[in-house]
Amino acid sequence: MSNHPLTRSSRRGNAGQTQTQFLTIALLIGSMVALVSPLARAENTEDLQRFKQTRRCINCNLKKANLVDAPLTGAFVRDTNLKEANLEGADLRFAIFRKVNLKNANLTNADLTGAIFKDVNLDDAILTGARLPIGFGERPNPTRDVQMPSQLQRPERP
Repeated sequence: MSNHPLTRSSRRGNAGQTQTQFLTIALLIGSMVALVSPLARAENTEDLQRFKQTRRCINCNLKKANLVDAPLTGAFVRDTNLKEANLEGADLRFAIFRKVNLKNANLTNADLTGAIFKDVNLDDAILTGARLPIGFGERPNPTRDVQMPSQLQRPERP
């Protein structure tokens, strides 16, 4: 016989009471799961609709948003949470991302050609097959990127 309090019957023969307690706990857990599951889809539906229509998103909550194959060419996204969003196959050519959280986002086969990223969190983002902007992931090289003329000359005054 098990010594677990939910499976053993009491010394007084209260097996029915133990079974009732077990069922009560199971129903409570099931109710909690039912209440929490709508929260798994955490994006703000108003933000999502506006973003799809205008391709602009400032201070939006698009966590776990479904943007599969979304046509978002030239989108402007700033101060936005796209954590765990699904952007698989999205057209994000020439999009601008500034202060955006794309942690754990799915960007599989997304087209990011010409996109600009500034202060973007791409930790654990899936970039398999994505078309990335030229120089993406490279550190700036001041000697190559900024070249000063060998001699500075003052412009002549007319």
